[in-house]
Amino acid sequence: MSWLQRDLTDFDLKLLQVFRTVVECGGFTAAETELGISRSTISIHMSSLETRLGMRLCQRGRQGFSLTREGQAVFNALLSLSEAHEEFRHQVASINQDLSGELVLLAADQLDPPRQLHIAQALRRIKQQAPDLQIHFDLLPLQQIELALLKNQAHLALMPGYRRIDGLAYAHAFSTPIYLCCGATHPLFEVADDALDIARLAEFETVHPGVNINPEGRKLLQKLKTSGRAYQFDSRLSMILSGAYLGFMPSAISAPFLAQGQLRYLLPETFNYPFEQFYVSRKQPREPEKVTLALEALQGEH
Repeated sequence: MSWLQRDLTDFDLKLLQVFRTVVECGGFTAAETELGISRSTISIHMSSLETRLGMRLCQRGRQGFSLTREGQAVFNALLSLSEAHEEFRHQVASINQDLSGELVLLAADQLDPPRQLHIAQALRRIKQQAPDLQIHFDLLPLQQIELALLKNQAHLALMPGYRRIDGLAYAHAFSTPIYLCCGATHPLFEVADDALDIARLAEFETVHPGVNINPEGRKLLQKLKTSGRAYQFDSRLSMILSGAYLGFMPSAISAPFLAQGQLRYLLPETFNYPFEQFYVSRKQPREPEKVTLALEALQGEH
């Protein structure tokens, strides 16, 4: 009896999961960290899967990793299997009208204290309405969040909406100003604003956010000498406080450091732009009831 003529075993599913992870990571090396096993073990698993399937799934060597035609077909079928599995879980869960299981919420940026309180109040409301929900709330890079939403691995995210992805829905959450800052040990810290101009600011290195930001922010960055990258505000703040860089920070996060004399704004009337955040979900989520619950709780707390 061939592999395809019998039921899948747990070992078969394990091999298929290794294969999927290798494909999504782009090769054996990157999959090591994700899977927590060595490349040699991954290679053994992949060889076992190819033997059981009776086909070559991928090419690996000096020219890198790539799928064969058969490998791509198996990967597509594996995605369909995962979709069917998730749909089954959702349908069974929906038999009971009480919401249960996981609610996965993600954020792309460090939350300032007012935003932390806002999220906390929303989470309290969610738990009051659906006490059986297991809430997972994490901070991830933008690209990982977009992928998680598209793959139905997350329900809702708080993130910038500077670029719009087909298949995702965006609802405005809030906007806060971001200002150009320098630390107390920077050469410009004691220079009065009336002695500053764009040419003077452009003499000094400025931290780049590392991602595409809104048009107003991009225009300002183009006038400065960007060097070094830091997307998250806490790491960017450290670079600014070092005195080696200028950098843009939101007012809610920079305010305590301004009050302590550790930061100052440079030409705040000119060098500022709005930092806009959105609640983002898949347009056709697998568990719309959870998305609606989370979105209404977050929007209701404004």
